[in-house]
Amino acid sequence: MVRPILLVEDDPDVAALISDMLERADYVVDGAYATLSDGMEALAKSMPAAAVLDIRLKRGDIDLLADDLDLYDIPYLFCSGTFDHPSVRRHPDVPLVSKLALGRNLISTLQSMLH
Repeated sequence: MVRPILLVEDDPDVAALISDMLERADYVVDGAYATLSDGMEALAKSMPAAAVLDIRLKRGDIDLLADDLDLYDIPYLFCSGTFDHPSVRRHPDVPLVSKLALGRNLISTLQSMLH
C-alpha cells in the first residue's frame, strides 16, 4: 500500500498546483484539506508518508498538526509566502518552501526528506 502525502492548504489555486506537482512526481495526495481540523482528522485516519503544510490557514495556524506529525515521526515541510511566522520559529528544523519557489523546490525538498 502506498502511503500518501498529506496536503493541508486553504487556497484552492495553490492546493491544485501543489497536488498537480506531487501527482506528476508519482506521489499519491491525500487532500487538499483547508482547515486544521480536517487535516488532523485525515492524519488520524491514515498515517501519511509525509506532509506539505501551509503555515497560515484562514482559521488558525498549523502548529497542532505539526506537533502531531512530530510525535509520529512523520516528516513534513512548510509551504508559505512568509518566512517570519511563529510556526517557523517553533519548528526550526522543518524545511520551508516558499510559495514563490514551489516549482524549483517542492519536489526536491520532499524527496530529500523521504530518502
